[in-house]
Amino acid sequence: MTRDVSRTYHSTKILPAIVAKWLREARGETIWIQQDNARTHIEPNDEAFCLAVRQTGLDIHIFNQPANSPDLNVLDLSFFTSLQIKTFLTNSKNMDELIQNVQREFSTYDESKIRNVFLTLQGCMIEVMKKGGGNGYRSPI
Repeated sequence: MTRDVSRTYHSTKILPAIVAKWLREARGETIWIQQDNARTHIEPNDEAFCLAVRQTGLDIHIFNQPANSPDLNVLDLSFFTSLQIKTFLTNSKNMDELIQNVQREFSTYDESKIRNVFLTLQGCMIEVMKKGGGNGYRSPI
């Protein structure tokens, strides 16, 4: 993945998909594309992207997430934390027992416990946007 590939994907795949699905009555609303801070992602003020956006007639902006935020990683946000808590409730006398306990908790994990994780993730993303992308946001959980 390179920045050029990312720019092309945004212009040829993401923007047309947004245009095709965006409701007419919501045409005046701002659309935010939230991305992490990977070096290969395009900058919010990328000239080619901004030109492609202007051609859509929509108000679309890119927004970068805070760097290394566990609240914006679905696995860190719920699954790993939940698994860790369950594992900490067991006694492990050595590393082998700890590994066995983690494997047992993983294999018996009730997947219904993480069904709402994407709603939680969305809540975190909204809080990040309210703070302008910095790490000073307050987690909704």
